[in-house]
Amino acid sequence: MINLEIKRTHFDNKFIPDNFSRLTTNLINLSKNPYHRERNISLFFSMINKKINAYLTGNSDAKRYCIKLFILRTTAWFHNKNQEFPICEMLNVEVEDTYMKRTIHGPIGLNFSSYLRDYDFQVLLPKIINNEVPKSEKEKFGLLHGLLYKLQFKKYNPAGSLKHPAIMALSVSVNRAYEKLPSIHPVLGNAYLEKGEDSITSGYFSKMGLTPSFFMPKNAVAPLAIYHEANDLENRSEIELYALISVMETLQQIYRPEIYCSNEKAGDVITPSLQNKNFTPSPILYDRNERDNLLIANQAAYVEQHFLQPFKNELEDLCNNFSTIYPEMVK
Repeated sequence: MINLEIKRTHFDNKFIPDNFSRLTTNLINLSKNPYHRERNISLFFSMINKKINAYLTGNSDAKRYCIKLFILRTTAWFHNKNQEFPICEMLNVEVEDTYMKRTIHGPIGLNFSSYLRDYDFQVLLPKIINNEVPKSEKEKFGLLHGLLYKLQFKKYNPAGSLKHPAIMALSVSVNRAYEKLPSIHPVLGNAYLEKGEDSITSGYFSKMGLTPSFFMPKNAVAPLAIYHEANDLENRSEIELYALISVMETLQQIYRPEIYCSNEKAGDVITPSLQNKNFTPSPILYDRNERDNLLIANQAAYVEQHFLQPFKNELEDLCNNFSTIYPEMVK
């Protein structure tokens, strides 16, 4: 049997990444350089707090609401092995109402990252595209990742730690077309439809029990891809959703400025591109070239060496027997 543990760490100006920190996670990346760390984090929270106050008070310079962020890191190990491995990281947000002197608990998820996804997209997916693996392996793409993700939640696994579903807000896919729909969500803004077949990312997240919706919030210039459980958006409070988009639009402005800091607002149809030159860069220092061309490849090798190979038999048994061990997973 597999064991999971979730550790919660406050992310603030004093945060320092440790040896298990996944360096391509956006928050970790902007805090990994000790010379830029304090400046980056201070600017990051300033940008977020301006957004949340603009949404909730109508004044971006208001000081009433303040966002607090926590990193949730899930580690896994098997009962017959002592070695543990950090399988994923999510965020947990709290909103401080300084006027009412109360803390409002926000969503978990927001920005999702995992070493196994690095391996799947960097190593396994190219092999699938080039027909270098059997058809059975193609059909299993994302299965292990989705299983490990679901094991964290009591909905699927009675021994899970998380009672409520996660909700993510990621960048829309580049070179895909998105068409504006007539519907407008009261918080998330204009709805968009991704044209064409489902993206590889959407198929991957479906193994996690998540489905995408695309919305462009008020004052934003491009839609976000909101990944959520079916009908879960209807269960979210206004302040939860405002916290979600305040944090995640800020992160996307840092990581995808060509899209989310564009000087041209998305119209009825948008095809996001990193080749866009008409944008205003974020003031936060972030080495995307290092992230995309070096760190992800290193992390893919790391997960293969320290998780997939040492636990190969256990992981195969887990995938083969999950419907028997965890019947709720297949409902």
